[in-house]
Amino acid sequence: MKRLTLVASAILLFILATFSASAAPQVITWQDLAPTGNNAPTIDFGKFTKPKGMPKLSDFDGSQSALDAYVDNMEFMRQMQPQNGDTLAMSLDGKEVKIAGYVTPLSFDGDKVTDFLFVPYLGACMHVPPPGANQIVYVEDATGMNAEALYDPVWLIGRLKATPVSTLVANVGYTVSGAKLEPYDE
Repeated sequence: MKRLTLVASAILLFILATFSASAAPQVITWQDLAPTGNNAPTIDFGKFTKPKGMPKLSDFDGSQSALDAYVDNMEFMRQMQPQNGDTLAMSLDGKEVKIAGYVTPLSFDGDKVTDFLFVPYLGACMHVPPPGANQIVYVEDATGMNAEALYDPVWLIGRLKATPVSTLVANVGYTVSGAKLEPYDE
């Protein structure tokens, strides 16, 4: 009986270890999002009409001129986005991933960032031209990001979709909904 209990415990531990290993997100790099070769699908941004991330007049205390200036500035940044990042890594579509990078906010709920662009370097899309579309992830309904931590690198954990999105700031190749953010620890 003791031997049967020991064998059952070993099998249970093996099953739990296997399940835990398969449930862990796949750690990826920004290079993984930029496939090489001629067989990678390309993004067609011509089908998008209204970009995501359009601020409301109330975000600018009712000042139409401040809103217009912001939109013009973002359009200028958008026009500087390189066009060579239009291929997607379809092998990552639907995978639970973990990637390090920076947040460029698009919308807030109080002092919490809710929708944002996740980018490989600080200031991308706001102070310097955006990277190619396959180097940006559009994130909506995220948890774990306070506005005061915007300059710190973070881990983004979530299910990656190779779904292009047009935003006010840049064209984007990937999306994640309901992401979790954690402090970058390396």
